[in-house]
Amino acid sequence: MKKAFRLLFKNPLIIMYPIILDALSFIIGLTIVGFIGVPSLSVRLILEMGIPSVSYVSNIPQLINQMQFMGDSVSVRAWIPVIFMLILMAFAQGAYIASLRNVVEGSPNSIGQFMKDGKTYVVRFILLFMIITAAKTAITTLLAAFLSVIGLFLSLVIFVMLRINFIYVEYCIVVDQLNVDAAFRQSRRYFKASSLNTSGLIIVMMISSGVISLLLHYLWSPAAVAMAIPICAVVMGAVQIAFMQQLLSNKASA
Repeated sequence: MKKAFRLLFKNPLIIMYPIILDALSFIIGLTIVGFIGVPSLSVRLILEMGIPSVSYVSNIPQLINQMQFMGDSVSVRAWIPVIFMLILMAFAQGAYIASLRNVVEGSPNSIGQFMKDGKTYVVRFILLFMIITAAKTAITTLLAAFLSVIGLFLSLVIFVMLRINFIYVEYCIVVDQLNVDAAFRQSRRYFKASSLNTSGLIIVMMISSGVISLLLHYLWSPAAVAMAIPICAVVMGAVQIAFMQQLLSNKASA
């Protein structure tokens, strides 16, 4: 992880991209619904790959870069900036992962290259988002209908296990330039080739995100969210670099 942090700080654009996107999401969220929620003892563990976001570690839908924001209290008209931000996140996802690859390989990064990579992969990441969202909705609805609360818990377990087994799917789309279906198969192969090391990184990610999430909810306030944005960008950015190092190591030895 030390090497991952060194690489991160040598490439400040990797830190700036998620900060800019989260700041924009936070500001627009404040404009639409104001500041919502109160301090609480709550935690959210994540296995989100690619560009980091405070919204991933928060159980309160304050940032607009998540489907959860579109609740009953939000007008249909407000969905427009939410959908725009979701598309922007899909655009940034491919570009960010390509930037991670460049960092690990020692290739130069630039805003121009970021934009080019975003255009290359945006459609595939929109499709991936739609597939995952549809699968989650269908499985959760089905299990909840038959098993009630137990079904909700079971669906969570299923999603976690699938996420672990296909942890590299987003990276495979970019690094191996694959379509979504092939990326799932390749991700599974990469995980099998490095299950021990990858599992260690997954544990690091869950612990790091859990600590950030716990403190964020406990100190919940506009200032806490503002502080969490750069912290997430740095901590989760280093974790993402470590995952990229592992994947490229697997690829080289394959």
